[in-house]
Amino acid sequence: DVVALAVACHPEARTRIEAAAGIVLLRSIAPDPEYLCCFAVESEAEPGRSYAVDAGVGVCNCPDHQRRGVTCKYLWAVRLLGALARLKAADATLVEAA
Repeated sequence: DVVALAVACHPEARTRIEAAAGIVLLRSIAPDPEYLCCFAVESEAEPGRSYAVDAGVGVCNCPDHQRRGVTCKYLWAVRLLGALARLKAADATLVEAA
């Protein structure tokens, strides 16, 4: 699966990737109306708060990313969501071709 592959490729980020999987399943991830190239990802810890994530550039305005400069769980969530969307599109293409 996508999470296992991400962890296999980035074992040092296991905790953040696994947290990101929970965010994909349980939180809102939507295009950010304020920042056109970003996604607004609902905070795990603060109800009503969202973070702006630009996965293309690899930035997020959450405290973890700002302090540590690492790929945070919100960046991982957008990347996982993108990978899932690409797999879904590839599956649909295969079904149409059959």
